[in-house]
Amino acid sequence: MVKLQLKQVNEQNFFDVINLKSDEDQVKKFQIFERWVGSNAFFIALSSVKGWTCKAIYDGETLIGFATYGYDHEEQRYEMVSIMLGYQFQGKGYGKKALSLVLNAMVKEFNCEDIYLTVIPENAQAIHIYKSLGFEATGEIFKAFHDEHVYCLKVNDLKETVV
Repeated sequence: MVKLQLKQVNEQNFFDVINLKSDEDQVKKFQIFERWVGSNAFFIALSSVKGWTCKAIYDGETLIGFATYGYDHEEQRYEMVSIMLGYQFQGKGYGKKALSLVLNAMVKEFNCEDIYLTVIPENAQAIHIYKSLGFEATGEIFKAFHDEHVYCLKVNDLKETVV
């Protein structure tokens, strides 16, 4: 039985979080950017200057993923900045549930009406999950390490709620 929860990144789980990799070939590497997402260490560091929230995603007591979210002052909007699952946990039905958990935490914490995210256009699996929850492409391109497409979710259109 899946029991997902968000936990603070702290001294006890910090190294586990930064060593969680989205792709098996990343395990022996330390890079700022992985194949589909920036490294967890990168987002923890960036959050310290942007004021974003970092959360470890657990199934019970097992660390399975990581998310970063908050208000982007430059864009003047709430963003789910990053979400990732460890490669060992991908393809096991966690993606949509973990994303829903983070989105619901954002709505509860910020009472936001819209949530934005960016995604590399070749990441078809992520785009499928985002669209299944109600995200729609805005037509914007975010210039980052890769050109990323911008998607927006109208919170009233959120198609799944995690309780």
